[in-house]
Amino acid sequence: MAALLGVLVLAGCRMFTELAPDLSFMKRNAIVTGRIVNADSHRNVYVFVAEWVQGEDKVSSADYSIVGSMGVFGFYVPTKHNQYVAAFSDRNGNQRYEAGEPAWIHLGPDGKPAPVSFTDEGRARVRGELSSSTVLPRKLVLAGRRFVGGRTLTEAATGWDIPVAMGEIADLSDPKFSANQGEAGLWNPASFPMKSGIGIYFLEKYDPNRTPVLFVYGAAGSPQDWKTFFKKFDRKRYQLWFFYYPTGRRLDEMATALNRGIHVLHEELGFRRLDVVAHSMGGLVARGFIAKNVFEDGNHYIHRFVSISTPWGGVKSAALGVKRSPEVVPSWHDVAPGSAYQKEIFRHRLRGRIPHLLIYSHKASRSLTLPDENDGTVAVASELAPKAVKDAVKVIGFDETHTSILSNPAVIRDTEMFLDGKTP
Repeated sequence: MAALLGVLVLAGCRMFTELAPDLSFMKRNAIVTGRIVNADSHRNVYVFVAEWVQGEDKVSSADYSIVGSMGVFGFYVPTKHNQYVAAFSDRNGNQRYEAGEPAWIHLGPDGKPAPVSFTDEGRARVRGELSSSTVLPRKLVLAGRRFVGGRTLTEAATGWDIPVAMGEIADLSDPKFSANQGEAGLWNPASFPMKSGIGIYFLEKYDPNRTPVLFVYGAAGSPQDWKTFFKKFDRKRYQLWFFYYPTGRRLDEMATALNRGIHVLHEELGFRRLDVVAHSMGGLVARGFIAKNVFEDGNHYIHRFVSISTPWGGVKSAALGVKRSPEVVPSWHDVAPGSAYQKEIFRHRLRGRIPHLLIYSHKASRSLTLPDENDGTVAVASELAPKAVKDAVKVIGFDETHTSILSNPAVIRDTEMFLDGKTP
């Protein structure tokens, strides 16, 4: 969140120079996401997306990838027209589809292979299952082979795929989880997913006897923000997960991605309870996810929610960035005070359904952009926005800065007590 303050002065031209091509890429290209539900039962499952006019012998563009954990995948595509999505199990390892290999292809309402349909925002979502009885269209296969030429599928891939992690075990020493990558997630909202991926990581193998706790970091944040929490938290009763995402993207898009990921994990693992802990802007993302999961989808497994130093009333410097900066980080639109996203996430009241513990920080520093009561990054008045306070079952303040609060043992203790059903 600190990156939002004084952004016009502190960010410098280099950051905006990096941001500009990413924004241009996002405007030009669409996104296809999906899941092959039985991919884990097959080996070497490739998914491909091809721009193809049915019946013709030419593929205009194509991309290929091995599906991710639990069969989830994503691609950027250069156009919303004539995009066919298919998958197959490469049983003999030659990186080409052969008759008899289990396959799947997206079908239209008439039950025949058809291009995917995109939303106005340029998003398409599919779901499929590999079957030995499915035969991919011969002309599409031949046109795809001509497109690939003498290359392997790996060599022909554009690098526009979006790796998606579902339940993979995280090594927090991996450079992709570093603070530097957190900055990249803010300033490179398009290239970050292609290079680093997106998803929900576990700190250890899933254990049905321990309650999952999902952690969501804030703007320009990284999983490293939670390192003290992860070290001190009671791992005998709880298993710790975190959402890994580019914080420069629109918040509703990230809340939707998180909700879909949790749906996949629940479908696979069947956990009965999930708690959510979020910091800073991550609280806005988390509340959007909870609203979708509970009120729109009707699920009942989210148990409790803890937000820490979240700017419930927005950040004024984000509005300044939207108004005056040469390029606008997409998430700034949603963090600006009074945004449509902030109004939407408070449309449903949590109190009475999901108990919410609101923790805020108030160790002030002198600032030209903040009021006297602040935590060095966010105004206390925003952390204590009336709509959020009214909806919380408990509000606790700490004399900590926006970042130091995550290392305070009392904050970790109070979070654990609350998740355990006790009053901090």
